[in-house]
Amino acid sequence: MVQDKIAMALKDIAKIKEALKGIKKDMKVEETIDNEQYIELKAAYKDLRGQIKGMESDNEDELKKDDFYNKLRELKLKKEEELAHANKALFDSIATLPTKAVQLKIETDTGPANVQIFPEMRIYVNGREEKKKAIV
Repeated sequence: MVQDKIAMALKDIAKIKEALKGIKKDMKVEETIDNEQYIELKAAYKDLRGQIKGMESDNEDELKKDDFYNKLRELKLKKEEELAHANKALFDSIATLPTKAVQLKIETDTGPANVQIFPEMRIYVNGREEKKKAIV
């Protein structure tokens, strides 16, 4: 009895899916825009996107030759590495806490911070989760 009901339900589902497939196909045909102006605009849009990508690529190539920009990139990488080390130290310190939720209010250079630490190693600073970042 139960198997018959399951089989009947599966057959109904298959019929409905097939009908839905046909409806979606018909809708796609109806939604197709074959207006000449639309086709021209779409071609112009594609061309503009290509031009934009080209300009962005040229700009990126120029920046890679610029000494000041390269120094900024190096500084960024160093700061990201420092941040990763600081995050590791934070998570190492938290690992020594007992397995219960902890809430702290601390004063930082950027102002007061409300810190919540949960046993599953999740840290929230002012409501935003701090992600454990890998050291590069």
